[in-house]
Amino acid sequence: MNPGRRLLCGLIAASSVIGLAIAAEAPLRIVVGFPPGGALDILARVIGQRLTETLGRPVVVENQPGAGSLIAAQAVARAQPDDSTILLAPVVVPAFFPALYPKMSFDPVRDLTPVAELGDFSLALVTAPTVRAGDLVEFIEYAKARPGTVNYGSMSAGTPSHFLGVMLNRAAGLDMLHIPYKGAAPVLIAVQSGEIQAAIVTSGEAVELHKQGRIRILGVTGKERSPLLPDVATMSQAVPRLRDMEDVSLWYGFFAPKGTNAIQAERLNQALAAALKAPEVQRQIAQQDLRTRYPSAAEFAERVRLDNEVWGGIIRTTGFTLEQ
Repeated sequence: MNPGRRLLCGLIAASSVIGLAIAAEAPLRIVVGFPPGGALDILARVIGQRLTETLGRPVVVENQPGAGSLIAAQAVARAQPDDSTILLAPVVVPAFFPALYPKMSFDPVRDLTPVAELGDFSLALVTAPTVRAGDLVEFIEYAKARPGTVNYGSMSAGTPSHFLGVMLNRAAGLDMLHIPYKGAAPVLIAVQSGEIQAAIVTSGEAVELHKQGRIRILGVTGKERSPLLPDVATMSQAVPRLRDMEDVSLWYGFFAPKGTNAIQAERLNQALAAALKAPEVQRQIAQQDLRTRYPSAAEFAERVRLDNEVWGGIIRTTGFTLEQ
């Protein structure tokens, strides 16, 4: 442990009595920007149950769905930095929103404090079994032979699944057309029915349909194969010129309001890390094909900063924006 981290941990320990006193007074709200029953909501509730035991205080999950977590993020950004409210959100909040919403009324990087990383996830390129492409190489050949006529569906405009398609078009020299849907369920229905030829979704949401033979996963992002999909190569393994797909940074994380200090952030970070390591939480994480790393709050903040630069640059080159 480096001296700075050791000092911070000492300060956290010294402040634990104060923290517990604050904790006893009010429940901790985990705000989620998606409806009840979704993948992130389920994770929040499992983690919340464990946090109740870890912190010795009530933990409640509050759903504020809309605009891919924009509404929830705005609510937490305006909350008081008193250890009573945290946001659980995907990478899009700090890394995509500043580029997507030029007229946004708040700045997710400035107005939210990174606290803890939940885990990394991968995106998967999927097709219906009727598409004449047994692997990623064959699909690229298939799409190249049909410029401007092959459609790929995303989980929504402005999401990682949208911009991964942009990256794939550029890296592989394709001209696929983007069709946005409202979530993973409708886009997966569309690809199964043949309404679209391909889709990009999180790997965790595609695993069971792939195993049932209802869709075919052609490749996943990241450096390593998914333990749930050992038969599926990463995109860069299948097609070496898709090397950039190894470095696509996708994750879920926890954020506190602006004004949360380093001691508060690291105290929450350690409580969340303990909750994430619980067996029942790990089972849910594995089912959703997530990978956990447990960085400190400061390390997570640095990743947020870098991803804001990288994804912001990709998005701005497309000229694509959204209205708040």
